[in-house]
Amino acid sequence: MKRISQVLPQGQIWKFMGLLLALLIFFTSLELLGDAFELMGEDAAEFLLATTANPIAGVFVGILATTLVQSSSTSTSLTVALVASGTLGVAGAIPIMLGANIGTSVTNTIVALGHFHNRDEFRKAFTGALVLDFFNIIAVAIFLPLELFFNVLSWPATQVTNLIVGIGAIELFSPIDVVVEPLAGLIVGLTQETGWLVLIIAFALLYFALRSLVKLLKALLNEDLEGKIKKYLFGSWWQAMLFGLLITIAVQSSSITTSVIIPLIALAVVAALQALPYFLGANIGTSTTALIAALSLAGNGDAEGIASLLVALVHMVFDILAIALLFPLKKVREIPVWLAQKSVSWITANRITAIAYIAALFYLLPFGAAWLTNDWDIATFYEPTVPEQIQGEVVTDLEDAQDRDLTDITDPDSTPQE
Repeated sequence: MKRISQVLPQGQIWKFMGLLLALLIFFTSLELLGDAFELMGEDAAEFLLATTANPIAGVFVGILATTLVQSSSTSTSLTVALVASGTLGVAGAIPIMLGANIGTSVTNTIVALGHFHNRDEFRKAFTGALVLDFFNIIAVAIFLPLELFFNVLSWPATQVTNLIVGIGAIELFSPIDVVVEPLAGLIVGLTQETGWLVLIIAFALLYFALRSLVKLLKALLNEDLEGKIKKYLFGSWWQAMLFGLLITIAVQSSSITTSVIIPLIALAVVAALQALPYFLGANIGTSTTALIAALSLAGNGDAEGIASLLVALVHMVFDILAIALLFPLKKVREIPVWLAQKSVSWITANRITAIAYIAALFYLLPFGAAWLTNDWDIATFYEPTVPEQIQGEVVTDLEDAQDRDLTDITDPDSTPQE
């Protein structure tokens, strides 16, 4: 308390403590949101991941599965586990990992809804969320064809796989999970694991936490504090990117890392363009979860385990190459911001259009597109680059995958949630 009093005036210490409590409630609501969608959608997500027929459908399946479980960490780790079990092949898994990158930004967009009470904040918050949406969509639109025809993702991932096969399992400690998971587990237990009830509680807590966060931030923020945030966290693109990367690795959740910045964007402390490199750092950070799971599964050196490591590395390579291609040039990195600013007016015209946008982009469109494209016979030409020791030894198409047993799939509950 003494150290806090040296930074904050005595009258603001309790506001700071209230901010910490609001953050705890906020993190708990995000955990509950993921738990609720897992309770309602885990089986559906597992089925979707195991039955993708072609790369185009695979991307939409990745989006839908991620939004169903509200966690790209869960969906990508489950994808890795499906590959390791021999249920899903490398060719089917790679597009799913790309789709998961789009689906992961759904939490950001839901959090932005919490600012609907103030139209100006609502517009700014949604602009920040849309920037990540558009960046990920553009990146997938570019790299999916490049991978299908030229293996620009699977080739470098294969080279890295050859270097690190046999490292074995690594586990990361998440300090937030130590506090948040027991609280969320207690609430889920009290609801008797009723998904819809957990969802209602999650949204109620999320709304309360966001309102409290905004009020307390307004009360605490002054020119000096805002200046320090801009200087030390968002002073340059590399500072923001490194901050987003390290925080995501530490808490093993890009949903927490990116969503917590939305109120700062809403309050105009951070601009959407300033937040973009922070979001991109979080994108790389979240790919470490699937990589950790794959390192564990690849520890015995069998073909399926090595394939799962390859798929996890493709996810990381994709995030790194997307940044390398789309971020360095100013005109290019401004495209997602420009699209967000052009779209935000009609999306935030009222709460109904904002909710409709979330429902359409993250649920209805992926479901419809996956269903419509699932019968397209476009998968036969795609052969990703794979390490020599697994060539011809892993599942590569849907017909083989459907013959496999799903009972040995790793439990996604054992993986960190995003």
